[in-house]
Parts: sequence; structure tokens; C-alpha cells
Amino acid sequence: MNGALKYTADIDLGAPNDSHVLAVGQVPANSRVLDLGIADGSVARVLGRMGCTVSGVEIDPFAADLARSVCKGDVIVGDLNTFEFTEEFRGKHFDVVLMLDVLEHLVDPAAVLGRLTPVVAEGGWGVVSLPNIAHVSARLALLEGHFTYTETGLLDRTHLRFFDRDGIDDLLADAGWGLFDLVRVTRRLGTTEIPAGRPDPDLVARLESDPEGLTYQFLLSVAPLGSPVLEDPPLLPAHVAQRTLLEAVRRIEELDEEVRQLRAVHVPDLDAQLSAIHGGSLTRRSHLKHLLAAMQENSQRLHNDLGV
Repeated sequence: MNGALKYTADIDLGAPNDSHVLAVGQVPANSRVLDLGIADGSVARVLGRMGCTVSGVEIDPFAADLARSVCKGDVIVGDLNTFEFTEEFRGKHFDVVLMLDVLEHLVDPAAVLGRLTPVVAEGGWGVVSLPNIAHVSARLALLEGHFTYTETGLLDRTHLRFFDRDGIDDLLADAGWGLFDLVRVTRRLGTTEIPAGRPDPDLVARLESDPEGLTYQFLLSVAPLGSPVLEDPPLLPAHVAQRTLLEAVRRIEELDEEVRQLRAVHVPDLDAQLSAIHGGSLTRRSHLKHLLAAMQENSQRLHNDLGV
């Protein structure tokens, strides 16, 4: 398989437990974006629809050609291990630098972050996804005496570096960068590319009770030390969406309570009122039925409109 296609991402923005979707949520609209290891431009295509100007660096010439078709900025063929950002992007600065599933493929990722610092705009940041070698599937494989590389995933055969949560802090410290946001992509045992085998259920339960055990990837928002965003982190689009959803849920709960109270007042005696109108005013009977139906319809419409 060509390298360009191996790392093609099928991005479904309705699937939040995905590193590419989470990364898109860390990029404001109309940003100047640099995508390192841009592959065929899967993420750049989505960002372009958000008004972003995306540039990229890609080691595979075929992949770079594909990425150019969806990027407004320059896509340069180069090896990030030796890439000189200030020379290749002379005078350019980027609001967001994406490093999605790329640092683990580099000989010295801290040195790459160091060379990257000058092209990060003031107030800009990086978005990094890294696989977690301490995931339950990797731990159990080692306990069973296995460390078998795979084509993609945690044990991708092209990985040169492996990270757990402490290793991330060490990497950033060595590079002179700081962390201001961390999100976890989670996967349970048996849902990754590493075979689950038949481990002891109690051991699995204990490992999966540890957040590090369930973490398949880390999604980091980072910036060079001294950047203002480390002291005053930006309100990222993903956070705005999450806050909007939580507010919507709270509002639905409030409306449900209002409906419950209305029903408590008007509905309990509805049957009695209908019975008392036997042979009498059909208009009043119809009015009461429509009142109840309208209350139920309005409640359902609020749920549907808010998508919850």
C-alpha cells in the first residue's frame, strides 16, 4: 500500500472519540495551519471548508501531490527529521501546527519541536496526537511475551518512539514546550489492532479501571514556553461545542421539568373532566385533548431541534 493511502483518515465529525475529529475541534476557523505529515490532505480538506489556509510537510511525494489539491498553502516534500522550518517557510507564521500521529515516527521529536518554534505565530499553538504504549492491549501483549509490530496503530512498524503519559511530559520539557490541554481517545480491550487473546478477566478489569489503560491516544494542545496561551489558554472550538451541548442538555432538563409540572396540574383530572362532559360540549372535550397533545408535541420538538 502506498504511504499516502496507509494514513488516509476517514473523518466523521459526528464521532467525537477520534483523534482527527478532536484535532479539527482545536483549530479556529480561518486559521493559518501547518500540517506536519499531512499525508493525502484528509484533515486539510475539512479545515479548508472552515476557511483555513493549510500548508503542509510530507515525506511521500505522491501523498504531497494529493494534499496540494486541497490546500491553499504550500505543501513541501521533506523529511521532518532534518527539515528546517525557518528556511522553507521564510517569513511565514502559523496559528496552529498539527502534528497528528507523526512525532512517534521521528528520530528526535524534541529537536523537531525546537526547530518548529520560530514559525509558530505569537499566541499560536500546536495540536499533537500520540499513541499510548500503556494501553491495556499493549500491556497484556507484553505480559504474554509478545511485542509484534502491526501496519498501523499502537505498534505501527514505522514507530521509532513510544510514549506513555510521563513520556509526554519529558518530551515537552526537552523541547521547551508546555501543555495547556489534554484529551484522551479511549478504546477497550478487543477494539484495537492488537489481538486480545484470552486474558484473566480480573486482570483486564483492573487494567481498564486505570484511565491510562483505556487511553489509546493522547490529543495534546501545546505551545512553546513563554507563549501567552500557556497562561491564558484559548477557548478552543471543541470546548465551545461541548459547552453548547451541555447548556442544551441542561435547558432540555429544565423544559422537561416544566412539562412535568404542567402535567401534574392539568393531566390528572383530565379523565374526570372528559367523563363529566358526557354528551355535552364536544368543543371543550376537543380543547382538552388538543392541550395534552400540544404539550407532548412541544416537548418532543425541543428534543429534536436540539439534537439530544
